[in-house]
Amino acid sequence: MEGFRAGDVSLLFSFESFLDWDWVEVHVVELILSAYDLDGVVLDANEENPGAYVHFNLDNDNSSNNSVGAPKHPGGDYLETTVSVSGENDLKVLKMDLKPMLDSGTIVLTIPSCAKVWNSAAKGDVNNLVLGSGSKSWDLSDPCDRSAFLALGSGVYVEGINNGSGNITLEYVGTGGFSVSDIIKYTFIAADCGEQARTDNGQRGRFEGAFTGLVRCEWSITDNSTIPNMNYNCIAFTVDDYTHWWNPIYTIPGTNVRGIDDEYGNPKNGSLENSDLDNFYYSLKGYSPTAIDANDAQVMYYSGYHGAKKRGCGCGSGKWIMFESKCGGWERIEHIWDQLNGSSYGTPTRFYK
Repeated sequence: MEGFRAGDVSLLFSFESFLDWDWVEVHVVELILSAYDLDGVVLDANEENPGAYVHFNLDNDNSSNNSVGAPKHPGGDYLETTVSVSGENDLKVLKMDLKPMLDSGTIVLTIPSCAKVWNSAAKGDVNNLVLGSGSKSWDLSDPCDRSAFLALGSGVYVEGINNGSGNITLEYVGTGGFSVSDIIKYTFIAADCGEQARTDNGQRGRFEGAFTGLVRCEWSITDNSTIPNMNYNCIAFTVDDYTHWWNPIYTIPGTNVRGIDDEYGNPKNGSLENSDLDNFYYSLKGYSPTAIDANDAQVMYYSGYHGAKKRGCGCGSGKWIMFESKCGGWERIEHIWDQLNGSSYGTPTRFYK
């Protein structure tokens, strides 16, 4: 009786003869995986489509050695395999339950290569590692194995150790050969086009202080600071101009500073208006205003005079809409479209494509 899923009823029959039933014994066996991800509880109906989204654990929550994993993932927490990680918040709970708990048969947990499973949210040494790869089984007829499985009843913790997706499967195989299983698809996701911000030079603290909506693992540094030269700013970046600093109004002769109203104003009245922005983006990129929709836009203009450009990468894995911003003279970063909102930049008010 192969191929049963969680919630199915498995029947075990014992016959005195082929034609005459002396008795029938019915076992109702239910195997349940319950997952939590970036959004909270994963509903049963969503366990395989779209499944659970968990961070690829590449940030550095405990501000550890920035030379390990540098320059791409300095101090990356997924590289910590022998100690607890203080401040770790990227592992997500997975609960495993067999109803009723039996004293025969085998439980098998299988994970994809981009995951590890721990019995602590802060990881720890090898004794806290439940499964590092492949499969692990518990023989329920063995008191030690049975106790070890029962000890995980409050939940294990899933860590993403790479980008990618795959199924976590829990299967119960009975002594009679029948089986029940439950599957949850996991996608491990992070903003990984650039480098993770360092913690030893104030870089991460500087960005998190200025943009409180940023979430670790969901943004990265994509290019260096331009201080002190100030070659280009955010608005210039949105039109692929890496040699000018675009001000709202005034051009400064003899410098690389140009003014949108001075050069594209209609009328040129010393004030930045939507029509000036429209002329600017149409003239330099052929862009026109579009609906207020980050999915549809190539460029977002913020109320506090900031521009962000769609990244067009796979970091979002279909869940996040990724944009890229040149932050004044600071570094360029990739970020989820709305995670700069509420800063000095304000909020996106105009969208172009």
